[in-house]
Amino acid sequence: MELFKKILLEKERIKLLDVVKKNVKNLGPNFPGLQTSNTLHKHKSMEILLKKLKPYHKKYNIINCWANFSKGNFMCFHKHENFDENMVYFLENKCNMGPMFKKENSEIEVTKCPENSLLIFNNDMLHSAPCHLPQDRYSIAFEMMKNEEK
Repeated sequence: MELFKKILLEKERIKLLDVVKKNVKNLGPNFPGLQTSNTLHKHKSMEILLKKLKPYHKKYNIINCWANFSKGNFMCFHKHENFDENMVYFLENKCNMGPMFKKENSEIEVTKCPENSLLIFNNDMLHSAPCHLPQDRYSIAFEMMKNEEK
């Protein structure tokens, strides 16, 4: 697990946050919280973030990308088993709470991920958005596959 800070300029972050807030919606019972479709990385509004994230995932291609909105009113532990790596960019996260990771001995580790930071972690790590958030939280999730060697 690696954490990188200060990804976007503040005006870039606010502009992207405005777009995300307008596009998250209830996708049904199989999607916790509010989310966008998993093709967010194909939207023009994502160009600056994708450009700034490229150095952090040079060996990987983004396959799926979506924004999440959470008030911390659910837990949904899961893995991204069909992918190699995951990234989460914390677009608005005043409480600095990152994902919760379930360890082998059933312990829960709650990570600290400040607003405007990027967390990269392996696909087989069982995780959930944190519960009982004191403030609203917007994040952008990425599922990635290794680049094919030529």
